[in-house]
Amino acid sequence: SLAQNRFTDAETQIAIAKNSYRLAREYLANNTSVTPEAANELWAYKGYVLKCALLSNGKKILTEEEMIAFYRKNFKGRKNRHWRLQSTFLGGYGRYGRAECNNTPGVLLEEMYADSSRNPEYYTIRKFVEHPNCTLNLALRISTMKLPEASKDYWSNQWKEVKDQALFKVAEITKRESAVPR
Repeated sequence: SLAQNRFTDAETQIAIAKNSYRLAREYLANNTSVTPEAANELWAYKGYVLKCALLSNGKKILTEEEMIAFYRKNFKGRKNRHWRLQSTFLGGYGRYGRAECNNTPGVLLEEMYADSSRNPEYYTIRKFVEHPNCTLNLALRISTMKLPEASKDYWSNQWKEVKDQALFKVAEITKRESAVPR
């Protein structure tokens, strides 16, 4: 339980990060008070779970190229990692999301949407639209997307709402870009 405690000192965090107990390392990676030294130690481990936790907490900041490479290596073409993908890059399943995930670049959001658009889920598409780095192209594609057949009856109101939200995003981005002097 020391790994989850936000008041754990740096030496203890580093000792936990070097420990072979996987669950303790995962708890430490999800701790919002993890020190940069312990975060670097956790990042050195093989695998993507600890890395995703550090990214979603904002304890590891990657450049745009590094983030795209991380996505392509760990998520592209993999169907069973949807939950971790969303919590890492889009802000999780919570109502308010996570502010730490706001550094996902728009180029990566477009690539993620292209990969997930074959079988879209309402909550994921909503997260794309609500993301602060949503691009004009992405908002346009979402606002004109075809509804999934399975969702037409039950989820039709929610899908309409998300498409309207995407149209508002298009208007907002267009207004913002037209206000910038060239």
